[in-house]
Amino acid sequence: MTYREFTPDSRLQGLVRLYWEVEENHGPGEEEHRFMPERSVRLTFYAGESWHGSPVTGELGPMPAASLFGMTLAPLRVVSRGHTCALGVELYPWGARQLFGWDIGTASLDLLPEYGGVSREVCGLLDVQDWAGARARLEVWLLALHGERAREAGVGVQAATQLYRSLGTLRIGGLAAELELSPRQLERAFREEVGVTAKTLARLIRFEEVHNRLWLRPTTPLAPLAYALGFSDQAHLTREFRALSHMTPRAFTHFVRQHLYGERAEIESRLQHSALDHWGPDHWGPDHSGLDHSGLTGHGLANPRAGDPQVGPAQGFRSAASPPML
Repeated sequence: MTYREFTPDSRLQGLVRLYWEVEENHGPGEEEHRFMPERSVRLTFYAGESWHGSPVTGELGPMPAASLFGMTLAPLRVVSRGHTCALGVELYPWGARQLFGWDIGTASLDLLPEYGGVSREVCGLLDVQDWAGARARLEVWLLALHGERAREAGVGVQAATQLYRSLGTLRIGGLAAELELSPRQLERAFREEVGVTAKTLARLIRFEEVHNRLWLRPTTPLAPLAYALGFSDQAHLTREFRALSHMTPRAFTHFVRQHLYGERAEIESRLQHSALDHWGPDHWGPDHSGLDHSGLTGHGLANPRAGDPQVGPAQGFRSAASPPML
């Protein structure tokens, strides 16, 4: 697998966090992935054979060639076969709302009916592995949408930005008071501008932060982690993690240790100069200068065997989603 990240045009950075590319050869048979809930919304263009659905029901349907998806409260099961390529855009929720009218009730939006021309162009370029051409066409389209639909950040976006920067630990009442709003006014601004409630956004931010820290440091003690991220106690963290991932933190870290044993040194050496290894408020996000994690994965665990479920979403090699300065 090859995974790369790229910085968007500066005009888009208030709405778009990054672009990413994934190319993967699944070998004989099929390979299963699990995408965990995350704190961003993904716009994805896809070339290859994949199916997605709920890990609970077991029902799968074809993955759209171009889709908008994210901020679900349950894992997504994906089964892929053969050679696949994906070009993605990681959007802040207010970016997805301004550009595409997204809200938390949008489970998955197939872009082909409304944006068929650009969707087919980008996917066609992925088919012939013209990554630079696909990225360029995508960015021209996003800039056009930005020119037509982008709005100045209101108090809802300002509040959401502060939630990201606090890693989801700010209390809604305190946040409202800081912005000189009532809690009800703040929630209304959140729904209108961000497309998700403040409570749900904070919940997803904290979950992904726990996931990322345990992914990188599976021996991390849970009690101090719970305290650092504003959970009432370790039991509260465990309940939240299990509710959103359908597995306990212990089961997750056991899986990580089993599948990454012997690869930790390589991973640590790749991360030691990256902001991914820092969790304080002055270190947000990874290196976006065309970072190439060959052999690693931003969409699951590293070097999985065919048939192994990959327990890790798009945040596999990412730290906190870093909102722009507003």
